[in-house]
Amino acid sequence: MLKKNSLSPEETSRPLNFTQPLRIAFLGGAKSGKSSLISKLSMGTFRDNYYPTHKINPVLLTYSPQDRLSRVIMDEGNGSNSLRELADHRELSLSPVLTSAYTSTPAKPQDLNALISLQWKNQYYQGFCYRGDAAQAGTYVLPHVSPLLVEMIDTPAFDPARVVPFLEASLYIKLGKDTLHNLADEPRRPVSTHPLLVASGASELNGNIDGYFFVYSAVPSYQPPSYDSHDNENSKVGDDELPECDIKTFSLLGVMKAALDEAWREYNTFRMRWNQGKEHDIFHFTSSLKHMWKDKSMVEMEQMRQELRRQITLMDNPVDPSDPNSPPPIWIVCTHSKSPLRSPLLIDRGEKLAKQWNCGFIAVDNTDDNVDAVLALMVKEIVERKRLQSKRKK
Repeated sequence: MLKKNSLSPEETSRPLNFTQPLRIAFLGGAKSGKSSLISKLSMGTFRDNYYPTHKINPVLLTYSPQDRLSRVIMDEGNGSNSLRELADHRELSLSPVLTSAYTSTPAKPQDLNALISLQWKNQYYQGFCYRGDAAQAGTYVLPHVSPLLVEMIDTPAFDPARVVPFLEASLYIKLGKDTLHNLADEPRRPVSTHPLLVASGASELNGNIDGYFFVYSAVPSYQPPSYDSHDNENSKVGDDELPECDIKTFSLLGVMKAALDEAWREYNTFRMRWNQGKEHDIFHFTSSLKHMWKDKSMVEMEQMRQELRRQITLMDNPVDPSDPNSPPPIWIVCTHSKSPLRSPLLIDRGEKLAKQWNCGFIAVDNTDDNVDAVLALMVKEIVERKRLQSKRKK
């Protein structure tokens, strides 16, 4: 019989979230490298050729953190150790949520007497050590991490001209001409717009996206300079400037953030109105049929229902990550960080933007073996946010 903190080999290889995979969306412009990043994460390889993504493509992955960096990120046993090791990675900037989580996590005593000993556990994964991992007395042993299910969602290249900043057509909300423009003059066609990926099955109010990666490339442009660029005085830029036309994938980040924020405002507002309407339906069903027609409050209920439909004021998105209604976390990912064509200025801009948005930032290159850290950071962020939200509910 196994001890309380002992695990069997089967328990260490079985995902804890088998019925509830984490759903993470990758958003970015054309040639941002998001599809190559997903390919590297799921298959360990990627293609240099550019193949544009034309439709949403989900990829279900059993993510097994193996490299040391990913295990350090996901560790819950020694926050100071994680902070110390992550500080050596200059390409990484932690979000305030992760920084606070590591700072507030004290070193936990380790019991390595069992063949496989459980060190900590959350709803998605657990940390464990083998007896053979034991090192010198007083030395912290970095736990292994059990696998977990992650659904990575690849999306078409973000195009502001073709994105309606709301959820889906299934929300039954009539958008005005000021939003739809020329689309309001003709029937909706499948190719006319791309709804932002906010909810899965929004008609059922299932906001089932756990996190977003905003992906852009460190390469300003793949186009060669024009023949007269060396004679054009207007083309000269300083060390702290880049032509806006050459940083398209980066310049889209702000547009994506604004559209996503507006979409989540719409979603939370609609969910609130839907829940209020649902409460009325429950009231009617629980009422006696013979008294239903005599109930004077039914008129008031209908008036309230009409008021809900006329309501156009959107709720503000909560900025506190412990609020259950706050939007899912965002991480900015800069790709091609080791390309000969990369711009250090673009990498620096991405990090500054992440600090402005209070989110995380990481610069990666698919030629490296530590790309798995991208997923580890997002998973850790999601876990810590859910932990904060569960404490608030109590």
